[in-house]
Amino acid sequence: MVTRACFSCASTSTRVDDDSSDDERFYDCLDRFEDAGEDASEDAGAHETLTRVGAAMEFESRGGSYAARVRAHARALAAMASIIARGRRVDLTSFLGTPIRWCARNSVLRAVTDDKSSISEDAPSRTIRFFDALRRVDARASPRDRMAAIVLAILSDNEPPVSLRKPLNPVLGETATHSVVFAGGERFFSVWEQVSHHPPVSAHYTEDERTNVRVEGQLLPRPHLVGAHIEVELVGSARILLRDLDDEAYEYDLPTFEWRFVPRWTSRMKRKHTWRVTCERTGYVAEYAYGSKRSVRGQIFNAAGVAECDIYGRYDGKIVVARSTIGDVIARYDVTDPTAFRGNIVRHTRLDDSRDTEVVWRECFRAMEESRWDDARRAKRAVEERERRARAERESRGEVFVPRFFERVPGTSPARWRRNARALEAC
Repeated sequence: MVTRACFSCASTSTRVDDDSSDDERFYDCLDRFEDAGEDASEDAGAHETLTRVGAAMEFESRGGSYAARVRAHARALAAMASIIARGRRVDLTSFLGTPIRWCARNSVLRAVTDDKSSISEDAPSRTIRFFDALRRVDARASPRDRMAAIVLAILSDNEPPVSLRKPLNPVLGETATHSVVFAGGERFFSVWEQVSHHPPVSAHYTEDERTNVRVEGQLLPRPHLVGAHIEVELVGSARILLRDLDDEAYEYDLPTFEWRFVPRWTSRMKRKHTWRVTCERTGYVAEYAYGSKRSVRGQIFNAAGVAECDIYGRYDGKIVVARSTIGDVIARYDVTDPTAFRGNIVRHTRLDDSRDTEVVWRECFRAMEESRWDDARRAKRAVEERERRARAERESRGEVFVPRFFERVPGTSPARWRRNARALEAC
């Protein structure tokens, strides 16, 4: 492990990947990961406590009695109270002690493309809403109106995950592919790949030959235990490119969401934090924030910094973009409109591909579906052990892992990933 200066904040940092190319490095600060000195030792103590609680809950709940579950949850609450009393955030990025019963039947690569909505059972999934909005973006519109349409598409994709269970951590090289198909013939083909394991970075790319839009980006989920809730920060960014305008790019933040346990187990978007969408070519910038009752408010600014549009509404209902001066509506979307968002998600499972997410976790998923929790836990550990052996073998041979569908953009830090066009054409 090599220690040097972090490109982004000039503090001491550690090289966390085994590639030797300095201009394509993914660095991160020492105080943000498990080997982070004093903070890491405190996190390790919290991890140990949570692991013991998880093991106890697994044991107590096997009998299925109500009394056993009550005892297990009481122990969990007591342990969490002891951690909360320390008055600090606990980084759960490297925590491996989540009980298998608390895990979702998918990995992160599938969880990011929910086919159901957390808003309601009848609401279209956020993935369908996102691409439905993108296919309607008009490259001939004014820069202001293009930004308004892009912002609505991004907001339509922002909601907490439908599952309150933790998805499985993808192994290095794991892939997932799917298409979002619409009646008009548009077919958005998406590829996700785990391009780094320490830290766990997932890269993605989406394109439709018939439309004006391409989407690419990368994310690193970083969960923290904060008081009586878990805050899941999505480190990274995504870009929407309009091909008819020479790849005019809109780069945007990935909002944080929360799993809350008190007074009831639920999820929501992080409130009172500003997220941005920027277009360097036109100079337009959008800012928005979430509030109570699933509300969202924001503004769109021109290159001179003057607010031209207001954004307001609820992400489980209507969101409107209107001119700031006279209130004329420029764009809107309504998640409750039964005539909108007519699309389908098609999963592409390649059973002959050992890196396909359904193949990687096949035995674990099967045991989870049949409620064979001991078998599911053993299958999960087998996948993780197999990944550790593969990494050790690469290191012993001096080999460097190379993703199949993505490549690093030279000179970017943190590393930005772009599509490997040749590999995607053969996909």
